[in-house]
Amino acid sequence: MYRTNESVKNRFYLLDKGQKVGAVRINDPKRALEILCNGHIGNFHELFFSLEPDLRFIKRNIEGKALYMIDHSGERLYNRLVDQNYYEDVAKSDYSIEVEQDSISIEYARYPYPFRFVGKQRITKNGDTEYRNLITTGYIKETTSTPNNLNGLRIIHFKVVDNNDL
Repeated sequence: MYRTNESVKNRFYLLDKGQKVGAVRINDPKRALEILCNGHIGNFHELFFSLEPDLRFIKRNIEGKALYMIDHSGERLYNRLVDQNYYEDVAKSDYSIEVEQDSISIEYARYPYPFRFVGKQRITKNGDTEYRNLITTGYIKETTSTPNNLNGLRIIHFKVVDNNDL
């Protein structure tokens, strides 16, 4: 049993669009933390900001997944967008929004770890494509792993710094 547990320890799965393409073993705890933090931040942005014209899809991704990855700052943003009928407008207008990540920078010298996400939202409507900046900041901290948050990480004090049309 001990050998089995050791062989699974520090193993990370490489995913391509949610499909497992391989496993790698990382013995350096610092590198493992970097991979987890980058993945957590990237996945959160994908779940929260990539939208399809389907309210059930949006709710499943945000309420069922993304909000478990973030503190109350994410829920406040989500509720504000719900109150402004943002998601209903996306569904009714037949928009498709995808997140394109440019960079994630994390400062590991401080804890909780401050991060900055830089990317774009590609908005497709009626066959036309528009782009918006997507720059966010926050902190990432280690927490207890749960069935809804397997990484054991949580984004805190999340802010959208820029989300303007390009």
